[in-house]
Amino acid sequence: MTLPEVSEKVGYLEAVLGEFIVQTQRSFIRLEREMVAFKEEMKAAREHSDREMKEFKDEMKEFKDEMKEFKDEMKADSKIMKKQWAELSEKLGSFAEDISLPNIPRIAKEYFNEPDILTIMANVRKRNALVKGDEFEFDGIVETTNTVFLMGAKFTARIDAINQLSKLENNFKDVFPEYASKGLVLIFASMSIPGNMVKKLTKMGI
Repeated sequence: MTLPEVSEKVGYLEAVLGEFIVQTQRSFIRLEREMVAFKEEMKAAREHSDREMKEFKDEMKEFKDEMKEFKDEMKADSKIMKKQWAELSEKLGSFAEDISLPNIPRIAKEYFNEPDILTIMANVRKRNALVKGDEFEFDGIVETTNTVFLMGAKFTARIDAINQLSKLENNFKDVFPEYASKGLVLIFASMSIPGNMVKKLTKMGI
């Protein structure tokens, strides 16, 4: 191979190598730009994700605060409702007492031949002198010459109230020993008493 031919080939190789170097540099530059863009996109995505996570946490905190406020309101409303219901129950119970108690003198006269009424007491509270802290409430007490009529009144008749009548009788005897010489008649009063409860009261002698 002649010198000119060698020179020509070397020149060609140099040109090819130069072109390769240029293309490689361009590729590196493009890759570097793409990497920079990718990093910026990742940074933006991470910042966006962080913002969304912060917003989510803030929303969750706000939701929890609202739930706590709602629960507090419900708790307060529940207390108010219980108080109002207790007040209503007390008023209804008093209503039953107010209607029933005036009828006991008539019952005493017509069914027990006790026309002479000595004492009528409504909503009586009395402490047990022998047991400290014991205090009992009685809806109505009517005393005649030979008998004491003890009334338990409920606006709505319930079995548990009927079952408490024997306890009511024992409590009365504990705090009113002065009536021990007289007969004791229990009366259960309500606005309406179902038939099965009437039978139960009859079996109890009431």
